[in-house]
Amino acid sequence: MKVVEIRNLTKTFGTFIAVDSVNLSVGKGERYALIGPNGAGKTTLLKMLVGLLLPGSGNAAICGHDIVREPLAAKKHFGYVSDDPSAYDYLTGSEFLTMTGRLRGLAGAELDKRIARLVPLFPISGILRQSMTRYSRGNKQKIAFLASMLAEPELLIIDEPIVGLDSASIDTMGKTLVDYAARGNTVLFVTHILDFAQKFAGRVGVMHMGRITKELSINKSIKLGNLL
Repeated sequence: MKVVEIRNLTKTFGTFIAVDSVNLSVGKGERYALIGPNGAGKTTLLKMLVGLLLPGSGNAAICGHDIVREPLAAKKHFGYVSDDPSAYDYLTGSEFLTMTGRLRGLAGAELDKRIARLVPLFPISGILRQSMTRYSRGNKQKIAFLASMLAEPELLIIDEPIVGLDSASIDTMGKTLVDYAARGNTVLFVTHILDFAQKFAGRVGVMHMGRITKELSINKSIKLGNLL
């Protein structure tokens, strides 16, 4: 069973075809990056996968659960970071982590332990009690990323993981994704930073005009810039 299985998934907005009959399979332990120009359909594809948009046609499943017929079952298997992690600006960073953990069924000492283990990945301990309205774009991204990992889901889905991050945090983010996948989990992310995909993805899909036009495994001889 594939962790992500997409068949002929399509989404239109009026006469505009945002995602056009996409097929995609991502297996256990893979690190898969979607790259491509703005407007290619990458974010729309992720939003359908996580249940924020209904597909026009086609189907998709996460860990065997259809995203339309079994949305709650599918959502138990993934953590998601959107391209705009500002929805909970009225909370402090600490409150956001705690709320996210509780929504995923964590509580008490176990939740505290997981937060304490993840927070040191980034230098953010000094701002956890501040309102997220005061956070930079990069710090919001870090908090959202850590929150997505709290329940240790089988699948991480991340839209533009490194926007607003400094070089050290980008490296930490990438290495964390590699380590997470090495433990048998799956990572699916969208990025327009080709160097990040080159360094930290295992497989790449190139999207153009709503379709995945190329797929390839990453190796040192492949230069992603030549594909776009």
